[in-house]
Amino acid sequence: MALSELYTKYNRVWIPDPEEVWQSAEILKDYKSGDDVLELQLENGTEMRYPVETGNVQLPHLRNPDILVGENDLTALSYLHEPAVLHNLRVRFVESKIIYTYCGIILVAVNPYKQLPIYGDAVIHAYSGQNMGDLDPHIFAVAEEAYKQMARNNRNQSIIVSGESGAGKTVSARYAMRYFAVVSKSSSKTRVEDKVLASNPITEAIGNAKTTRNDNSSRFGKYTEISFDQRHQIIGANMRTYLLEKSRVVFQSENERNYHIFYQLCACADQPDFKHLRLLSADQFQYTCLGGATEIDGVDDRADMAETRRTFTLLGLKEDFLSDVFKVLAAILHLGNVTIKTTSGEKSAVSTSDVHLAVFCELVCVDVDSVCRWLCHRRLVLLAETVVKPVPMERAVNARDALAKHIYAHLFDCVIHRINTALKVPGKQHSFIGVLDIYGFETFDVNSFEQFCINYANEKLQHQFNLHVFKLEQEEYMKEDIPWTLIDFYDNQPVIDLIEAKMGILDLLDEECLFPQGTDLNWLQKLYNFLGSNPLFSKPRLSNQAFVIQHFADQVEYQCKGFLEKNRDTLYEELVDIMKASKFSLLADFFREESQTAVRGVRVKAATPAVKPANKQLRTTVGNKFRSSLYLLMETLNATTPHYVRCIKPNEDKQPFEYDSKRVVQQLRACGVLETVHISAQSYPSRWTYIEFYSRYSILMTQAEVVLNDKKQTCKSVLQRLIPGKENRGLMERLTGLANAHSQGLDKLQALEAELSKSANNRMSLEKQEKRNKEAANQMITQLQTQKAALEAEKKTMEAKMAESAQQMRDNFSELQKRLQEDLEKEERRRKIAENNLENQKEDSGREVEVLQLENRQLREEKLRLQMQLEEEKHQIAELQEQITQLTKHIKVLPELRKDIHNLQSQKTEQERRAREQTHQAKVKMNVIIRQLLGDRSSEDILSAASDDAEEDGNLLLAFDGLQKATRVMETQLRDQREGFESQVEVLSFKMEHLQKENEQLQNLFQEKSDVNESIRQEVARLTAENMVIPELKQQVGELLRQKQDLETQQQEETSQMMGRIEQVSTRLQTDLQEESSRCRQFEQQLEEVQRRLEEQQEQQEQLLKQQQAEQEAKSRLRQETSRLTADNMGLEEQLDMKDRLIKKLQDQIRSLKAPDKANQKATPAVPREYLGMLEYRREDEPKIIQNLILDLRPRGVVVNMFPGLAAHLLFMCVRHADYLNDGAKLKSLMHGIITGLKKVIMEHQEDFEALSFWLSNTCHLLNCLKQYSGEEEFMKHNTPRQNKNCLTNFDLSEHRQIFSDLAIRIYHKFIAAMETMVTPLIVPAMLEHESLQGISSMKPSGLRKRSNSVYEEAAEACSMASILQLLSGFHASMLQHGMDSELVKQAVRQLFYLLGATCLNTILLRKDMCSCRKGMQIRCNISYLEEWLKEKDLQGSSAMETLRPLSQAAWLLQVNKTSDEDAREIRDSCPELSPVQIVKILNSYTPIDDFEKRVASSFVRKVQALLQEREGSSQLMVDTQYRFQVTFPFCASAQALELLQVPSSLRLSFLTRI
Repeated sequence: MALSELYTKYNRVWIPDPEEVWQSAEILKDYKSGDDVLELQLENGTEMRYPVETGNVQLPHLRNPDILVGENDLTALSYLHEPAVLHNLRVRFVESKIIYTYCGIILVAVNPYKQLPIYGDAVIHAYSGQNMGDLDPHIFAVAEEAYKQMARNNRNQSIIVSGESGAGKTVSARYAMRYFAVVSKSSSKTRVEDKVLASNPITEAIGNAKTTRNDNSSRFGKYTEISFDQRHQIIGANMRTYLLEKSRVVFQSENERNYHIFYQLCACADQPDFKHLRLLSADQFQYTCLGGATEIDGVDDRADMAETRRTFTLLGLKEDFLSDVFKVLAAILHLGNVTIKTTSGEKSAVSTSDVHLAVFCELVCVDVDSVCRWLCHRRLVLLAETVVKPVPMERAVNARDALAKHIYAHLFDCVIHRINTALKVPGKQHSFIGVLDIYGFETFDVNSFEQFCINYANEKLQHQFNLHVFKLEQEEYMKEDIPWTLIDFYDNQPVIDLIEAKMGILDLLDEECLFPQGTDLNWLQKLYNFLGSNPLFSKPRLSNQAFVIQHFADQVEYQCKGFLEKNRDTLYEELVDIMKASKFSLLADFFREESQTAVRGVRVKAATPAVKPANKQLRTTVGNKFRSSLYLLMETLNATTPHYVRCIKPNEDKQPFEYDSKRVVQQLRACGVLETVHISAQSYPSRWTYIEFYSRYSILMTQAEVVLNDKKQTCKSVLQRLIPGKENRGLMERLTGLANAHSQGLDKLQALEAELSKSANNRMSLEKQEKRNKEAANQMITQLQTQKAALEAEKKTMEAKMAESAQQMRDNFSELQKRLQEDLEKEERRRKIAENNLENQKEDSGREVEVLQLENRQLREEKLRLQMQLEEEKHQIAELQEQITQLTKHIKVLPELRKDIHNLQSQKTEQERRAREQTHQAKVKMNVIIRQLLGDRSSEDILSAASDDAEEDGNLLLAFDGLQKATRVMETQLRDQREGFESQVEVLSFKMEHLQKENEQLQNLFQEKSDVNESIRQEVARLTAENMVIPELKQQVGELLRQKQDLETQQQEETSQMMGRIEQVSTRLQTDLQEESSRCRQFEQQLEEVQRRLEEQQEQQEQLLKQQQAEQEAKSRLRQETSRLTADNMGLEEQLDMKDRLIKKLQDQIRSLKAPDKANQKATPAVPREYLGMLEYRREDEPKIIQNLILDLRPRGVVVNMFPGLAAHLLFMCVRHADYLNDGAKLKSLMHGIITGLKKVIMEHQEDFEALSFWLSNTCHLLNCLKQYSGEEEFMKHNTPRQNKNCLTNFDLSEHRQIFSDLAIRIYHKFIAAMETMVTPLIVPAMLEHESLQGISSMKPSGLRKRSNSVYEEAAEACSMASILQLLSGFHASMLQHGMDSELVKQAVRQLFYLLGATCLNTILLRKDMCSCRKGMQIRCNISYLEEWLKEKDLQGSSAMETLRPLSQAAWLLQVNKTSDEDAREIRDSCPELSPVQIVKILNSYTPIDDFEKRVASSFVRKVQALLQEREGSSQLMVDTQYRFQVTFPFCASAQALELLQVPSSLRLSFLTRI
């Protein structure tokens, strides 16, 4: 079919319009080949004759049918062209209030100029894990796609955000980074993701400003690399910036502002922290008031400054650095207020008394006179001399402004560098996602150097974009194995060559900058001469100071004025020298680094070779540096997988949801969206799965084709019949095929419309009801038959398996016995070997002790002290330090003593008696000092010898010399001893720590062997205690006898040997323990008998000696107990019987001690017993109770045959026994063991629904038992008299009840989470996507080309409401089987139904394709299935249906009429559970799925909004799916009699005794 054949009557086309760009019109007459006009009728009723060129037929663009308007993806439209794209965006933005739309791989984001509730954490979690296209277009979907591809392919990603100023680039980039921070939360305490987000306020403060187009316009480009580790968690970030607009620092246009940070600073001028900066208000500084607008509506600069300072602190930047930054900023402001006046002719001057100049110089620490001189003078270096030349005022002002611009640019780079340092954390980067926030294509009335660089960057990005899109198209065709030919698309490489190639614009600009007398006009003349013949370059007709470049987006005229100055970006050398000499280190470093660091250019390869630089100075131009940084950026982008976000500014007035078609189409042409459409339109533009094609064009199918079960084959047959001779696989036919199919379908629909409307009203309701009843009955019969057959087959299978299992158990029983016997024998041999080893170790240790005792005789005092107090060694270091301190102090006293001695000698003759007394006193004092220094050590002999010599000679000087010698000896000895003690204490601490660990391990390992290893554990403990003393004594001797080096070597050897010995012993014992535990769990009953025999053999000697005495004491104690009970409880016969039975049992145990073999061989005679409802156990059996009754118990298997709550009742019977004995320690230990065991089993099975259900039920049963038998009246109302006698008597367990209640709540939440994990994947496919109503299709073909998972999974059809109901029934059956309380079951079902409703409602709010009338019918039908299930399970009282009210009202909202005022009021009154935001969102997203439905008019939506203004409701769009209703555990008394409970043998609890 030729394309011209589609121009028939009633079809619609697009024609150009000067106001709206494109206007829709309807064809009044079929077009025939050769006609020169096309008869049309505009939408306003005007008829026109549209001329058609005869030779080159150029027919107007065809308009898409209304059903396709509003698509999520522009490439899904049947007709791909500019008017279709423009109209689709208008419908989505204006009518549906949707700001995001896909265009192939591009996300088009239209700025709404209004805060929307679509960016909360709930929305982030909703998009997390979803494939691109599963939900409505969103910036979060692009971020999730990048994150998923990074994790899946281990390839770096980039998100390129571009657009005009005011289009929303910065906000989009911020939301993308916030998404990564939320979904990749790191577990570290550094909170790197918070730091990454905190960098945004700082960069916006120093790099954003108010412009005429945007209140928060980014005046620089930014590429942020977010680094991830191997677990895909954020570990850091790095920023690269491009082309900061420095000129804004010194000049702003009307109604524009300087950078935000200046106004934030001025707003805080009165604060104490800023007083020293001498700031004024913003309107008093030249650099902040040029634009006239110093404030922005709705912006609080003072609050923004607080946020800026907070984020500086969050990033870890020091307060000193922040203070320096503010000082530099204030200096720039004061520099702008420096007044430069003309003195005479070409001279200018600055007054040294200028206040602002003085403040500037004070802040930056430079000389005032130097600044005054070199602002107004310039040094010229000639061949023979150096001349200082004054400059006119204009050039002096330029010098001042150039200095301000350079200072700010350096400060900007410094802050970015500090931020990057703060965001860099230790750890290897595994991959990264880059977010590029860069300026889009710009064209103004006056375009200069900045616009030229921006448009040059966009040319490079567009070139990379075109190549990437073409590559994706090629890969798609190769994947589907579809023949394709080369697509012709626009290549902008010639424009790039025009700018950067040899003798290009940048090359000629740099060349002209080399000449001191170079001017803008000279450079422009060179452009005319060298580039005049290039078709992409031209000279304007009416100007000799401009040139024109034909960019990919538009033709732009650039004014040459200022190009050279901005490209040179020069600053007088004299001013640079002044800044270098500044005492303000931060400022001085700016200019020192600039002079020391040479900027290295990057060679850019163009289509033709570039000109070789004539001078190194060429590398420092702004254009060259920008070209180099742009080349590095392109290298980075080419090494990553790019994702594109194109931000569109809908109008110039910043009005919310206003759409200016002229401005929008201009931006679409400039950002590559239409280029994507162009490439897609030349290939196979419409790409539908077979299921979607079947749903859309089923009306074109014959009856024979429709009945085929294979929908894929049906689609192939239809296409072969309608479009013969072409192969149709994977992707659908070309544009003409789809247009033909849709045209035929539309004709048939119009022909049948009248006939269908006549009979539909009379028969529709009856037929639907009859069909529904019949299908329901048939479905129920089929299900019952299937279930019956399945149950019978399962029954037979289970019987066969049980028979086989029984036979196998009988066959293997003898083998298990043999294996058990062998294991026991092996265990016996290992035990004997262990005993022998321990005996040998004991003997060796004894010998070592004897040797050490002999060696330590010379140090009896130290040995006794160490033996008496082992822990004293830990404090020796402190004691030695104190002794050294005292020694030092007393040594300082020696000069005083020498002086006293001299005085005594001079007065010896006159006062001999007095001298003798003083001598005696001095000796006493010296003895005290030495005793304090040395304590009880052997140095006393030295002191005594010195004292004797002094007495013999009668000379105090000789005594003092002896004292000095003794002191020196003591100092040497103490120094050696201190060094030895320091190393000794370290070794002793180290060995003591390891020996303590060994002791703990040995005790823990032998504890579980019970009485079998009792003697072994005691021996090990004794040996361990001895071993802790022996190495210490041995080390003490070695330290005092051997040198330091030998001691260190011995310490290392002993440490390594001890470590090896500990590891060997620990490994062997752990292995033995594991093997022993495994066998004990399998053969507990048989092993207990063997253990008792081993215990009796080991303790036989002890028992024979103490047997008689124990028997007598026991009998005496029993007689006394019996007499006391008889006297005290004469009236209580039952308690006397209990004591008698206890006495008899103890007597039997005593008799069994006399003859253990006979007692084991003879069976206990059966006598009638009356049980008390408690289980007796020994304290050492508590671990077995916890292990067998909690940890090893499984919901399936043996538990199936138990009555619900048996485990809880058995545990409570053990609790009763501890209470009966009035043993508080035993009761506390048991309760702690039960709680710990429950926590452990829940942690091990936190995703096992069966286990969680079982233990939730048993925990509640145990909690009820603790209440029922607590003795409190409120819980005893429903007890029998016998149950009241079983109440606890000695202890109040109310605190433990609270602990079990908290534990039950914890189990309940894990139980709910496990069910939610299982049911969540089924909710959307079953309740929303599955077609539960036969014959009614509620799905609209999306046509979206998914990048993550583009293949339609037909297996999803198998997921239906039956799947959810079956899963819910399984949950319910398990809860009932485990005996869960009915009220608790209702609460769990209510929570599950809330999840169903919340998930479905969130999906409806995020998926436009779910908002249709037929989808509402499907949802209400599925809700009715859920309601019937509740009735079937008798759960109507659970309030579960109330949680589905929001979903039910949303489904009703999709079905109700939406045209009149009455409809609006009905919506207000009938949807109380939906918030106003949700109602408006659903109305805006409502999408017709056929030609009989209509969209909701914008006027109607506004009416509903007006009616809902008074309603108070949440402003959140999404429902919190993680919300949990408060759970309560109602008390329900158990009718089970404790005394009748039997302990099943399968639980392996034979060590418990019923009393």
